Amino acid sequence: MPVTVLLLLLGLPAFVCAMPWSWDMFKQKSYRAQKSIAPPTPEGTVSTKGKPFYVRDRAAAASLESPVEPTEESIGRGRAKYMIYCATCHGDTGKGDGPVGKKYIPPTDLTSEYVQSKPKGDIYYTITYGGMAIMPGYEDSMDPVDRWHIVNYILHSLKKEAGE
Repeated sequence: MPVTVLLLLLGLPAFVCAMPWSWDMFKQKSYRAQKSIAPPTPEGTVSTKGKPFYVRDRAAAASLESPVEPTEESIGRGRAKYMIYCATCHGDTGKGDGPVGKKYIPPTDLTSEYVQSKPKGDIYYTITYGGMAIMPGYEDSMDPVDRWHIVNYILHSLKKEAGE
């Protein structure tokens, strides 16, 4: 009797694999990725085609010019994105007093003369690749145009909102 049970247990996987549904994946219609045309990129997604610009370092980034004019619309979008990505550390007013910033190394005060006198490209570089201490880079998670909107917000409106 134990030999019969053992043979049944050993033969069970072969029986189950012979079921009709076990061939569904094997017999399905296949697509070759290189043969069909890629669908259009959905609106609002981050590009996978690489960096929008190529700079060697922070000094080279200082010469970058913003493709986005500092209009009210741009500053408004920059404020909205700032509140999502930056305010947790830098605070709503940019003073470095955000809830996360209070627990770690205090982040840079974005209303200071040090930041306000920086070239736009330098700030864009910092948002893209991160800060010198612990600030993460947002190259992977933020659309390049939105980074320019945040730069416009930091340089044209943040200091006014902070009451300075």
